[in-house]
Amino acid sequence: MSLGFSIDLIHRDSPLSPFYDPSLTVSRRVVAAFNRSIHRAQFFNSMLSGVTNIFPNPQLADYLMKISIGTPPQEIIGAADTGSDIIWTQCEPCSYCFNQKLPIYRPDNSSTYNSITCDSKSCMLVPMRSCTTSDNTCLYLVVYGDLSYSSGELATETVTLQSDTDGDSLAYPRVMFGCGHRNAGMFTDDQSGIIGLGGGPFSLITQMGSSIKGKFSYCLVQMFPHVERSSKMYFGDAAMVSGDGVVSTPILSGYGPGTFYYLNFEGITVGGQRVDFYTTKPTSVEGNIIIDSGTSLTFFPEEFYNRLQLAVRHTMKDIVPVSPDRENNLRLCYNRLEVMADLPVMVAHFNGADLELDPMNSFVQIGNDSICLAFAPVDGVVIFGNLAQMNFLVGYDLNKKTVSFRRTDCMKL
Repeated sequence: MSLGFSIDLIHRDSPLSPFYDPSLTVSRRVVAAFNRSIHRAQFFNSMLSGVTNIFPNPQLADYLMKISIGTPPQEIIGAADTGSDIIWTQCEPCSYCFNQKLPIYRPDNSSTYNSITCDSKSCMLVPMRSCTTSDNTCLYLVVYGDLSYSSGELATETVTLQSDTDGDSLAYPRVMFGCGHRNAGMFTDDQSGIIGLGGGPFSLITQMGSSIKGKFSYCLVQMFPHVERSSKMYFGDAAMVSGDGVVSTPILSGYGPGTFYYLNFEGITVGGQRVDFYTTKPTSVEGNIIIDSGTSLTFFPEEFYNRLQLAVRHTMKDIVPVSPDRENNLRLCYNRLEVMADLPVMVAHFNGADLELDPMNSFVQIGNDSICLAFAPVDGVVIFGNLAQMNFLVGYDLNKKTVSFRRTDCMKL
């Protein structure tokens, strides 16, 4: 098996996406993405506030990926989500399933499907589990923050990924997943299920394990105002982030479950003025921000956000802000034509890594007239979102416990 390969990550607003709606203006797509971000942050906050066994709906994640399950392979399209662990897809026979365009996975058509028993170690790791009385099969239940849910059998199956690197198909045997016989809620007919990429035991990343040497990376093309092609996700040797300009920061433990990838955020420099995250420096380095590919906006605590906004206003003091559109939930906006040449470069400071953010990482165009600071205040979980990660090759090394960044034109990969 090749130890280095890549696959497509499809933004849901791309013409390549099954969610794509050509009737929506760029402005409406931006607003929808920001609303997804806000709801996703709220669900993250529920998880970190002691609401157990409730997960953010990956339907709110921004990217999709294709995998195949079974022998012979049966294709599914799922939300690719670094904020989720479990892989699940709808399964026949369905006692209750949402409509989907692709054929529903049929385990009886696969020679490699095997259910997991209740007395197995794998079943013991499932937070919400039960058992069948007839054959002792392990049953799972996952409930999301909007009360969407999936339930069914926990099983193992062969998962196949189609490599963009050399065109080969890469098969991973005995991957644990949820075979969902009852699935309902805020799911659409364009997807089959969820592909969890988080740090927990059931995620695709964890289960690929040593075969990818604990390494994966992605390069996200600029989403707005246009999405012309898919982004890329890399695994194994192909996921290496090296060369000039690479900066790295440790993955740390945080306050929430092992699903999330936590970094230590120290502050942002705007126009030569550094705005520290903490007004009093802590005595130890801890994970205080989640890096997430599924959330568009970057969310900061209100107090820090207000200090950062003042620094941006000071840097652009000769330009008068415009009234923000209440729909987009962003507080600091300018007339696009007046500021395009004056938008400041910012530097995000992480433990051991200074990340230079171009204006495209820290501002976003809203329609034809306005451009807004792409950060938002939040009461709770702090998130480094995907707009700030655009046109960086972002590499995770789970063995070394680091995240590395290198400025890259992702359109050229």
